[in-house]
Amino acid sequence: MKTVNQPHKIPKELQAWQKEKDLIPVMIRKYCHAHHQTKKNEVCEDCKMLMEYALFRLEKCPFKVNKTFCSFCKIHCYTPLMRNKIKEVMKYSGPRMLWTHPLFAMKHVFQMIRYKRKLKKEKKGKENV
Repeated sequence: MKTVNQPHKIPKELQAWQKEKDLIPVMIRKYCHAHHQTKKNEVCEDCKMLMEYALFRLEKCPFKVNKTFCSFCKIHCYTPLMRNKIKEVMKYSGPRMLWTHPLFAMKHVFQMIRYKRKLKKEKKGKENV
């Protein structure tokens, strides 16, 4: 029997989406703290807007099931301005995630390598046709 304090189990096919949903605020706070001199768990208004926007877009993602990273996606649901802002955050916070979330960071690196290899093979396949 489920107790009141026990969190509900996330279905396996939504776990990557949930993990991304959990880590985006962490990355934005890390960036904001370094660039806007906010306190550790606080964010400035611009970063708060970016965080709300990113979480909203993630909530509306049509690829929640077995989700990959947004950077792998064929469609981009961010506006160009917000996309540039989140790229800046990721570029700063990503490498620093090795210290706070090492498994996530390494998994991301390996998935990125696999994805780029897959694109390379697809490109070679199209050239040979």
